[in-house]
Amino acid sequence: MSLISPPAPKTRTTGSAAPPTRLDSLTGMRWCAALLIFCFHFSYEESASGTARHMSKLKDLTFAGPSAVSFFFVLSGFVLAWSARPGDKATGFWRRRFARIYPSHAVTFCVAVVLLIWMGQRLDPSIAVGNLTLTQAWVPDRRDWWFGYNGVSWSLSCEFFFYFTFPFVISLVRRFSKRLLWATVVLGNLFVVGAPAFMHIVKHATGWSPNFYLYMLPAVRLAEFVIGIALALLVKRGAWRGPGMVVSVALSCVAVFGLARVVPFGFHWNAATIVPYTLTIAAAARADAKGEPSPFRNRWIVYLGEVSFAFYLVHEMAIFASDHFLKTHHFVLPLSLHAGLVFSVALLGAVLLHEYVEKPGVKLLSRRKRSAAVTG
Repeated sequence: MSLISPPAPKTRTTGSAAPPTRLDSLTGMRWCAALLIFCFHFSYEESASGTARHMSKLKDLTFAGPSAVSFFFVLSGFVLAWSARPGDKATGFWRRRFARIYPSHAVTFCVAVVLLIWMGQRLDPSIAVGNLTLTQAWVPDRRDWWFGYNGVSWSLSCEFFFYFTFPFVISLVRRFSKRLLWATVVLGNLFVVGAPAFMHIVKHATGWSPNFYLYMLPAVRLAEFVIGIALALLVKRGAWRGPGMVVSVALSCVAVFGLARVVPFGFHWNAATIVPYTLTIAAAARADAKGEPSPFRNRWIVYLGEVSFAFYLVHEMAIFASDHFLKTHHFVLPLSLHAGLVFSVALLGAVLLHEYVEKPGVKLLSRRKRSAAVTG
């Protein structure tokens, strides 16, 4: 999921000229989204430090943290469509995505097993199979399945479904006219915004909880992925018309820290933020394509963005492990110190996972492809 590609050209591009392959601003924004998720999980899952008043303020501030997953889903479709090669085979694409994602997932699953044993938790083999096969997000109303072992991996269940559909979706959407691409983006946004209005109807018809229907179910979350695909093709063709980065980022901040806190239940997960996220991703990509200035293109932020997938996988385990350790030994830390320590441990683990698992997996695949090409 990291955006690792050759450096972007220094020249500007106009119209439908070939865009640069690097989208460093979007890589930097990945880190901001991952950091929001970390703050959300820390505020709602940390229980070993801090006063009730401080925790309440932190929860209010990070209430829209789950919407960052929506940002990742749109961004995933965008990046894959941006870099898709017309002659690429589905099997090649699936192999590359597997090599990028699964080794890190397998390693963090093993770490989760060790942590659960250390914490005295029971290990359920059936939940383990669901986690390892990344099918847990398809199970209705089973939080123990969704969040078993390394809980954040539920989103990989959605991503793997997206990857499976991508070769078929991109071959279709690539043929769309600019007008149809615009219609796809607009209708996709309308679907996401309007879906919570039907959650009670869906619950009555199927018995599914709103959490499953709106947040977990990969088939529903596919809409965000498709928005990203159509959006990338619009920007790539020079047909996107939308606000610049300053306005788009400002709208995203207003939605995350303001709008999501006042909308009815169910709309805060992604309905309140999907439009500004769409605008922000398109604006950042267009800025990179034209060589315009961007605060998210700083090399340290870009590196953190490349590490963000690994950080996402390890951060929740760092929170739970620190809580267990502090409670077991009856330690009480100031909230800021506790947050800083957990963040540092999670970031260190993410760098190790990125450098020694994620990147070697990609290199191993590339080496095999080169060997096959030479043999051929």
